[in-house]
Amino acid sequence: MSKQTKRTKEKRQGAPNQTGVKVAQFFKKNIYVILMIICILAIATMITLAVVLNNNNDGDTVMKPIVSGDENPGNDNPPVVNPDDNKPNQPEKPNDDDNKPSITPPAKEDFVMANPLDEYTVGQVYSEEHVFNNTHKYWHPHEGLDLNAEVGSDVKCVFAGTVKEVTKDSYSGATVTIEHQDGFTTVYKLMDGVTLKAGDKVSKGDVIGKVSDTALEEIADGAHIHLELYKDNVAINPMDYLLSGDK
Repeated sequence: MSKQTKRTKEKRQGAPNQTGVKVAQFFKKNIYVILMIICILAIATMITLAVVLNNNNDGDTVMKPIVSGDENPGNDNPPVVNPDDNKPNQPEKPNDDDNKPSITPPAKEDFVMANPLDEYTVGQVYSEEHVFNNTHKYWHPHEGLDLNAEVGSDVKCVFAGTVKEVTKDSYSGATVTIEHQDGFTTVYKLMDGVTLKAGDKVSKGDVIGKVSDTALEEIADGAHIHLELYKDNVAINPMDYLLSGDK
């Protein structure tokens, strides 16, 4: 073996030993820095674990503050103290209404209509359905009550009120509209001999006209009056309010 080959072989065998020596020298020289890094990593790991565990505990358990002086800190429903309990008993306030005399309001007169004729028979009744009109030969609602009577019979006011309107024509004859209490209104058609005018006051039983057979509106039905009744401007059945009803 030549000297050159021998040197090369020794250098190769000695290389690992030199590397190990350098590593050992590095750790020895920097031992404090390495230990400090290890401590810092350990502390950071502990802090991270503590934060994670604390967050888990907060989701499961809610800490309740303990109020100083509370003898039973675990009681969720502490007694409620009413400040009025410590006040001395006070006499009840007298009710002023007890000393007032009771006042009974006067009873309002019911709307009951007197008969508009002394003698009559009922002709065509009130109907919201279509009924046959003998005069005009067509079907139509009959929003009124026909009362048959002798020509010239007195037609009387069925309830006290004020004359709202008086009209006269050949179709409906003399027509009188009277306003009453509580929104009631009566309309009398097919009359003559009317002397009333708008604004006149009338009482129950006052004569307001005469039965006629000359008006053309329902002339085929003979002598009669046509009586209409309204409540708040809505037509209703007069028979429901007549004192005696059908005769």
